[in-house]
Amino acid sequence: MRSVSNKELQARALQIETLSKQCDKHPGVYLWRSTNPCTDVTQTYCPECTQEEIDRQAGELLAEAEAQIRDTRSYALFLKESIIPKDLENATIGNFEIHTEQDAAAVNFAKRITADYVREKYKGNTVISGPPGVGKSHLAIGIAKALNDSFQKFQLRKSVLYIPTVELFDRIQEAFTYKDSKWEQRKTVKFLQNVDFLILDDLGKESSVGQEIKQGSSWMQKILYQILENRTNTIITTNYGSKHLEGLYEKSLVDRIMKGDMKSNAFKFSNDTSSKRTII
Repeated sequence: MRSVSNKELQARALQIETLSKQCDKHPGVYLWRSTNPCTDVTQTYCPECTQEEIDRQAGELLAEAEAQIRDTRSYALFLKESIIPKDLENATIGNFEIHTEQDAAAVNFAKRITADYVREKYKGNTVISGPPGVGKSHLAIGIAKALNDSFQKFQLRKSVLYIPTVELFDRIQEAFTYKDSKWEQRKTVKFLQNVDFLILDDLGKESSVGQEIKQGSSWMQKILYQILENRTNTIITTNYGSKHLEGLYEKSLVDRIMKGDMKSNAFKFSNDTSSKRTII
């Protein structure tokens, strides 16, 4: 039996015959026929069907990879998935600037909340509210880092994620354009439901315009409701008090925001607190 050279195999592999028959699933697309140069097996197939199967398999592999990256029992999730502003990358509870008794009280509150969550003395939401620039985001990131570090130290398989609410909705909206985006709405809602400790920063900013208080869109409210309805421990920062939140959101959503012991686990900076941001 005569051996087949590599050049002959390559030539035969490239020989694809277009048949006169069309695909039942894709009208107007003609079937192809080719022969495997190694086995001499001839196969008839639709190029569109073949591409769809390739895309499906690629999608499954991508989903599997994303699931591993977004392992909601991984300490690494905090660094991989959190969206922390550049100017707050080094923020911790320990380096929060204390200028007033209120600042000291805020730091003590953050330390106590962290310890209560780690020791499982408290299950429920925490809300830090007050005017812009007083350090709410700094404290929230500090709490997130302290929780993640403590879980690693005590080998507790729990996940922590920090995300500004505005950035969350920007990512979801961008995913409308990009089919395979990991921020696709359903994926994102499920992901955020499963994270053990979620820090939602600047809640309400996604719906407000300047100083105007108006009710957020039903789409945004629905997503927030789905996330918070199925969560236990969520740490929330907001510029708004409960009355203003009632102007932004439906009552059922406000109830989910305030889920927990808000007498002991809410901290409010007074409205006349000076901003810590440098004014140039």
